[in-house]
Amino acid sequence: PQVNVSKRIVVIDVSENRDQPIALINPEIISTEDEIMDMMDGCLSIPDSFAPTQRFRYLKVKALDRNGDEIELEAADLFAGCIQHELDHLNGKLFIDHLSPLKRQRIEKKQKKLSKLNSTQVA
Repeated sequence: PQVNVSKRIVVIDVSENRDQPIALINPEIISTEDEIMDMMDGCLSIPDSFAPTQRFRYLKVKALDRNGDEIELEAADLFAGCIQHELDHLNGKLFIDHLSPLKRQRIEKKQKKLSKLNSTQVA
């Protein structure tokens, strides 16, 4: 689990003012359309690293809301990409798992350098 809690819950807010969070409990993508988009992806689990990943542009997800009611949402563009990113986390994947081996190696190498730099600054 990303935050040390083994529950299948994500909270996503892609509103302009970041004041409309949507909680999805036990989310499941139930349909996608064929169109793929390139999305610049990054993650707090891999600080200061970003890479384009391919995601479905449109999808439908079902989940329980914060009240335990079953909901279905249609999502497009950034919202669809965020849902896929967060569901990847629930399934034990990071955005780098979608990259070519070379791009993944570059990011891993950068992370090792940052980790080494941070550990020498703390000492």
